[in-house]
Amino acid sequence: MLEEKESKKPAMNPFQKNESKETLFSPVCTEEVPPRPPSPPKQSPPKICGSSYPLSIAFIVVNEFCERFSYYGMKAVLTLYFLYFLHWSEDTSTSVYHAFSSLCYFTPILGAAIADSWLGKFKTIIYLSLVYVLGHVLKSLGAIPILGGKMAHTILSLIGLSLIALGTGGIKPCVAAFGGDQFEEKHEMC
Repeated sequence: MLEEKESKKPAMNPFQKNESKETLFSPVCTEEVPPRPPSPPKQSPPKICGSSYPLSIAFIVVNEFCERFSYYGMKAVLTLYFLYFLHWSEDTSTSVYHAFSSLCYFTPILGAAIADSWLGKFKTIIYLSLVYVLGHVLKSLGAIPILGGKMAHTILSLIGLSLIALGTGGIKPCVAAFGGDQFEEKHEMC
């Protein structure tokens, strides 16, 4: 008889839903939990005066203006710096200038890869902006006449240019995507 009851009882499956009204655990507290208050309505971000564009666009545009100003301002006198301060030949100055420009336009691929697969666009913008500033600092230190000899000026200048190229190119794809994220559907052009 006992064998018949055991054979009729199905095998216990740990993944099967418990259909019985019994619970294995008793509740700790028998008081009812009051319902949560409703969340406040979502507020729209602050707008630029007289337009429907978010205020964050102004900060992105100003940041991009300052970044471009520092890049093109430094690049405008770069060949003169090579010729008259480092006393390089015209061929060497032109070669390094164009290598730097090429590197600046190649590094957005690297910046996009870093942002998409590792850091995300916000951290990429922050970290590579710091690299960019460090490059300008090293480049400026390399231009101080009393700081070391010609070799020190050359090394500081080339390291600074490499960091500037990494910084300026690395943040380009991130800033463009970040600016695009600020717009909403109502700003869409038909």
